[in-house]
Amino acid sequence: MSSTGGKIILEVSHLKKSFGDNEVLKDINFTVHAGEIISIIGSSGSGKSTLLRSINLLETPTAGKILFHGQNVLAPKYNIAEYRTHLGMVFQSFNLFDNLNVLQNVMVGPTVVLKMNKKTARRAALANLQKVDMDSFINAKPNQLSGGQKQRVAIARAISMNPDMILFDEPTSALDPEMVGEVLDVIENLAKSGLTMAIVTHEMRFARHVSDRVIFMDQGIILEEGTPDQLFNHPKNQRTREFLTGF
Repeated sequence: MSSTGGKIILEVSHLKKSFGDNEVLKDINFTVHAGEIISIIGSSGSGKSTLLRSINLLETPTAGKILFHGQNVLAPKYNIAEYRTHLGMVFQSFNLFDNLNVLQNVMVGPTVVLKMNKKTARRAALANLQKVDMDSFINAKPNQLSGGQKQRVAIARAISMNPDMILFDEPTSALDPEMVGEVLDVIENLAKSGLTMAIVTHEMRFARHVSDRVIFMDQGIILEEGTPDQLFNHPKNQRTREFLTGF
């Protein structure tokens, strides 16, 4: 984990997102520094996943700016495909290619998108599978793996693109309880390696333990943010206190 002394990688400014008349994100503002681990918490429907999906432009924001290394990715003619290669994404539902084995799943992005030669991509994929303790499963197909194993492969795939930042959208929510720990352990180890991450999570102990900063969202706004100590031990807002009761 880092202090927030790193350079700013991402700056979200006055971001809004509506689906019809439903304004899901209302004037969101925050910055992400290099090496920072940010957990985004809040009840279901508070806008957390929509925020992540807006950052990587799976959803098109209704208003505002997203500055990536100082460049507004919502500007006309900005190269969105190039931007996405710098931003890893780990989904709830793994999104692995069922027809490819584990090694091929991790190699496909670097070889197809980054045009990396296969030898280099294979070496990187094996190293990253080792980091998530999945290097002994390189020939397995996704349907032979548990949910926790699939998610670890998905994480290896994300880091094999060598991104500036990784977005995790509730990476443990589709897992059986006994598999949650193994995936959180992998994410924690990657956090220690200096990766920059934003993690939408319901795992409060994890958010408290791993994050440099915690953002609490409620009804489409950032209601409160601070260090884990500030947010969990000294929340300023009554709504934050209610949400954190029991943690």
